[in-house]
Order: sequence, then C-alpha cells, then structure tokens
Amino acid sequence: MTPGFLRRRRERRAVERGAAHLDAQLRESADIAISAARRALSRRMPELSLEDQVRDRERVDVQDVLDTAHEHFGLTAVDRERAAAFLRARYELRTGAMDLITDAYDD
Repeated sequence: MTPGFLRRRRERRAVERGAAHLDAQLRESADIAISAARRALSRRMPELSLEDQVRDRERVDVQDVLDTAHEHFGLTAVDRERAAAFLRARYELRTGAMDLITDAYDD
C-alpha cells in the first residue's frame, strides 16, 4: 500500500510531465510552421525583383501551428491562446520579423 503523500506526489509529477510534453510538442509545431513559411518564401525568391525581395514577406498564422500540431502530433484540443504564445516566442527567437508576418500578436 502506497502512502497517500507518495501517490499524490506521483500524480502531480505525471501531470507536470504531461504539460512539459505538450509544451515541447507546441514548440516543435511552431518551429515546423515557421520553417514551412520560410521554405515557401525561398521558393518564390528567384521570381522576385531585388526590390520585391526586400519587401516580400511570408505569413505564418496561429492556425498553421494548430494544423501542424494536429498533423504531426495528433493534438486536437489545443487552446488557441496557448498556440499563439508559443508562436510568438518562437517567432521572436527565430527573428521571424525579418521575413515573416504573423497574427500571433492579435490573439
């Protein structure tokens, strides 16, 4: 028989591990969505003039992150605000403002 405090600690740690795992999946989903937008932009670059290359930007949306999370990890009930927070963090870390625009700040 396991004492109650050990069982509660084990349950609390399991919840913490589950939350950390979900965070890692959302972070990876944001990275995948950003990389896909950059690949789409790089495919268009040879067709653009130099002036257009400076101004042209690709778009990465919160819905892209949600779609990627569903496609790659099977996540279906992800909070939109949480996905937006991860997209903002990864967008800023990966200097997305240089070549991407996002709606993550609107949510």
